[in-house]
Amino acid sequence: MCRSYVISPYLPYGLDCSGFVDWVFYNVSDGEYIIGHGGGVIMQHTYCTATTWEEAISGDLVFYADDSRVGIFAGWDEDGDAIIIHCSMGYNNVVITGQEDFADIAIPNYF
Repeated sequence: MCRSYVISPYLPYGLDCSGFVDWVFYNVSDGEYIIGHGGGVIMQHTYCTATTWEEAISGDLVFYADDSRVGIFAGWDEDGDAIIIHCSMGYNNVVITGQEDFADIAIPNYF
C-alpha cells in the first residue's frame, strides 16, 4: 500500500492540480513549454497520447476519468503500486500518493 508523503508545506504559488503540472513543465523546460498552455486539466489531457498503466513511465500524466484532476506519474513503489505526485487541496499540499481515483494515464506530447 502506497503511503502519502508531503513534499511541500503549502500549495506552490497557490496553484491547483493543473497549475502545478503546468508549473513543473515550465520549470523543467527552462520556461519553454507549458503543457495545456494554461487551459486546465482538459487542455492538458488533449496535449497527451493515451497509454496503459503497464506501459507507464515516470513523467506521464494521470487523470481522473472526468478530467477533474491531474497528477504526474513517478513510478512504482516496492509493492508494485503507482506513485503519483499531485497538488491536492484535500491534503492542502503537494503530495505523493498512490493511484487513488486516477483512472487514465497518458504520455505528454512534450516528450
